[in-house]
Amino acid sequence: MRLLLPFLLLAVAQTASATGAYYRQPALHGDQVVFVAEGDLWSVPVSGGQATRLTTHPAQETQPAVSPDGRELAFVASYGGDEEVHVMPMSGGQPRQLSFDGGRIALQGYMPGGELVYASDSVVGPSGRRVLRVLDPATGESRDLPLADANEASFDSSGKRLWFTRFGLHVSGDNALDYRGGAMAQLYRFNLGADQEATRLAPNWNANQSRPMWWQGRVYLLADADGRPNLWSLPESGGDPVALTRHTDFDVRSPSLDQGRIVYQHGADLRLYDIASGQDRKIDIQLVSDFEQRQPRWLKKPLDYLESAHMSPAGDAVVVSARGKVAIASTGSRRRIDIAGPADARLREAVLSQDGKQVLAIQDHDGLSEIWSYPADGSSPGQRLVADSGEHRWRLYLSPDGRWLAHTAKGGRLGLLELASGKNRLLERAEHDRDDPYSAVVWSSDSRYLALARPDSAQQRHQIVLIAVSSGRKATVTSNRYESYSPAFSADGQWLYFLSNRNFEPTPSSPWGDRNTGPMFDRRARIYALALQPGLRFPFAPRDELMPTAKEDTDAKADVTKDLPAIAFEGLTDRLFEVPVPAANYQQLAVHPERLYVLDQDARPGSKARLSVLAIDAEAPKLALLAEGVADFSLTADRKRLFLARQGDAGNIGELLLLDAPEKLPETLDQAQVRIADWSVQINPVAEWRQMFADAWRMHRSFSFDPGMRGQDWPAIRQRFETLLPRLADRADLDDLLAQMMAEHGILHSQVRGSELRADPDAPTPSALGAAMRIAADGVYIEHIYRTDPELPSERAPLLQPGVDAREGDRIVAVNGRALASRADLAAALQQQAGQQVLLQLSRKGAAAHRTVVRPIDLDREAQLRYLDWVQGTRDAVEQTGQGRIGYLHLRAMGPGDIASFVRDFYAQFDREGLIIDVRRNRGGNIDSWIIEKLLRRTWAYWDPVDAAPYWNQQQSFRGHLVVLADQFTYSDGETFAAGIKALKLGPVIGMRTAGAGIWLSDRNRLLDKGLARVAEYAQYDRQGRWLIEGTGVAPDIEVDNPPHATALGEDAQLAAALQYLADKLKAEPVIQPDSQPIPPRGQRAHDGS
Repeated sequence: MRLLLPFLLLAVAQTASATGAYYRQPALHGDQVVFVAEGDLWSVPVSGGQATRLTTHPAQETQPAVSPDGRELAFVASYGGDEEVHVMPMSGGQPRQLSFDGGRIALQGYMPGGELVYASDSVVGPSGRRVLRVLDPATGESRDLPLADANEASFDSSGKRLWFTRFGLHVSGDNALDYRGGAMAQLYRFNLGADQEATRLAPNWNANQSRPMWWQGRVYLLADADGRPNLWSLPESGGDPVALTRHTDFDVRSPSLDQGRIVYQHGADLRLYDIASGQDRKIDIQLVSDFEQRQPRWLKKPLDYLESAHMSPAGDAVVVSARGKVAIASTGSRRRIDIAGPADARLREAVLSQDGKQVLAIQDHDGLSEIWSYPADGSSPGQRLVADSGEHRWRLYLSPDGRWLAHTAKGGRLGLLELASGKNRLLERAEHDRDDPYSAVVWSSDSRYLALARPDSAQQRHQIVLIAVSSGRKATVTSNRYESYSPAFSADGQWLYFLSNRNFEPTPSSPWGDRNTGPMFDRRARIYALALQPGLRFPFAPRDELMPTAKEDTDAKADVTKDLPAIAFEGLTDRLFEVPVPAANYQQLAVHPERLYVLDQDARPGSKARLSVLAIDAEAPKLALLAEGVADFSLTADRKRLFLARQGDAGNIGELLLLDAPEKLPETLDQAQVRIADWSVQINPVAEWRQMFADAWRMHRSFSFDPGMRGQDWPAIRQRFETLLPRLADRADLDDLLAQMMAEHGILHSQVRGSELRADPDAPTPSALGAAMRIAADGVYIEHIYRTDPELPSERAPLLQPGVDAREGDRIVAVNGRALASRADLAAALQQQAGQQVLLQLSRKGAAAHRTVVRPIDLDREAQLRYLDWVQGTRDAVEQTGQGRIGYLHLRAMGPGDIASFVRDFYAQFDREGLIIDVRRNRGGNIDSWIIEKLLRRTWAYWDPVDAAPYWNQQQSFRGHLVVLADQFTYSDGETFAAGIKALKLGPVIGMRTAGAGIWLSDRNRLLDKGLARVAEYAQYDRQGRWLIEGTGVAPDIEVDNPPHATALGEDAQLAAALQYLADKLKAEPVIQPDSQPIPPRGQRAHDGS
């Protein structure tokens, strides 16, 4: 065996080199290149050859950098639970953690003197602000360079001058070629130690300028002047740029310079560029590896990736689609059947045929979205039923008789497949919603009719539509005045029940009261029924002498087992009845011969849905709770069996139940449990990566706002990047490949979010104290405790909570009895302590040491506290400068928490004479219309109570002068808000041009492992028909930049400009409240306000 080993290694190396692996993030030092592959760090000579693996930890190691003397290797890894800077000997050895930021890290490399430099967002300031942090590997001490928003850097040989990048899409994570919005990467030069502002280089060069690298009087960098990032250079003080590479197939990525040579990633390869000769060549690399992450593995909890669960027609099994796989599961010991789809296909929305012999599923495979049939016994290969149509397919709906399969697709298409003949036809194409208009497609018991819930007018409210399958006759049976949904036929074919939002009870009931943002209408839905034939008696009608006798009623019910009556379309909408139960937030409805099943859920966040039953009782109909925490339910076509899916933890599905449709659940549900919790599936990572690549490409084509893909040859783009698929060695490689492909679309909102990235399952969870710490020779000091709204004690940092005796300047002597001497000691002592009581021993100058108990927080909350500290400081500055006349609020994003923040802050300041709404670094969302609506309200009259001060109508409207602050990373809906302010002339926008992420999206295009390759879907145009914002951004009315050095020193030129504008405005146009005229005597007419 010992003799065979060299031959085996050679064979492995030859096998690896035949296809190569995927090489990323190279770092050059001398004749060695360190790079990332398989989530580990490797080293290879610049001449190429067999690479040496340097790390093997389960966590990913990224962003390598080699020390100037070549002895140490720095990199970023999450060994301690969060991504931080680590260092290890180049010759091998145990890594040690150097940084403890608890944020996003971008390692830049070493300064000439051996200090490390990295970009970090762990800084007090608006979201997304970066700082360059210098770290001494020997002592662990760090300092920030005085340059706001600097995120990449290179130093000259003296270490006294640096060239740095400001902004850039690498900060937002977007991937877009030809980007020319406000967040373009800018190149600056700065002299350390000189109290002078940084100088921007090449400000008129229309290109993103990033990854600066200084060498012998010139700066080498990435620039996309020709549309794609390539290597360029320019003189160190600015001047004409020179192109060094002109790649047109793949971007130049992650360049690293050392001694006149630059190594960079190109596609999946590494290349070496020699500055002196201009020679550019590929480095041939072989990895000797077992490629463990390519190997098949078992997924123990595929239900964490559940996409659908549908009950079989007989009600004795559930067809589960999860992680692209399909299984048929039952109660008891019956065999669970795995359906044998292709390894590189994604099966979803699977249903079982009427005879139980076939599984019908949507199959996404090789960039196609088709409908396939597979044997339900898990045996032979499947058969294609409906070919790809170029649209994303949504769902399948099997008819009760098993003859028909209705199916929906993007483009508003409803298709109908006759399973026996294989004939497929378009049943209809929705006119008013061409995306996913069908919230329900329901068959009648005799399979003759379909009931749809979809918009049928430009108002976009869902209406109930009936279609006769044989004739194609169509009737819209509810109006567009009310949202109607969840249609359900009765088994006897006489009634069509549905839900509709027709109940409007306002809360509050008047416009008075603090922070009254207008009425909210909860519990809107009621239950309605349409008589499908004339002359029917409503089952919930009160009993009277005209009711049939019990025997007559029994005979009538017996007759419904025969042919069901046809729907009488004439006069159908006039035969409308209301079920006499209270309104609620009903979501879903099903009809049993003796009862209705109704799902409802409270409007409050975090509430769980309830399933109730309503006996069809003419005397006293009353809803009775059947089950809580229900995620989904359904009845079989014969109404005999009930399927229940219960909510689990973290948004996942819990238990699945099959049982006879009950009026009340049995005391024990053991026999109803579907045996699925122990289901596991084998995963072929290489096949999955191939499928996800094709799926991301396909869904970009299907979901993009532009069917023409912005003039790009999308099939050719796929072919180009598909050649790199065999090179992938881990999930992170796929993310890198998707990012490169997506960039060809040239649109923002183009982040890649991987799901199953390699991680250490045993890594601890870090925590923090909500304060900035200072490291000194004698230990760790509390330098600054983050401030929040002083009137919200529960929002305070841990060290400011009531009962905690800690102050700025205190030295932390010990945590839970463990003595501290360094930042590493503090981080180690706080691991796994978030939310737990922790004992601090503190030393305070001039006082005896004391102990106090505190509860640390997680790192997300710590980041939020840093942001809130900046908000509080800015608010205080505005309050002081504006002398109480000017209000201020910041919107971090445009989501639920941000509208809550707006309501809290705006209504506390609505009576100010001036108001600054700050959307700098706003991350987007969708609430711009809510906020603009409040700002559009205008005072037109004043109430004058006898015993109180006058106040205005409209109540709590803002009467003063408005300013909006925006900057380069105002993003998405933050930009829409700024554009709306400009278009509606509500006030000036002050700051800089925004990012240009103007096309919104839904993030429905999830990959099978829950990863996401985002694609922009919904574009906007203005009243002149001009496309808004995308790729360009919103230009300010008054342009003011916050220069990097002055801003780092505490200045805020944009805020100062806003305050000065409002001061001037208030002087020129003071906000006054008029005095009332004398009350006229009786008989004298008042004014009508016109």
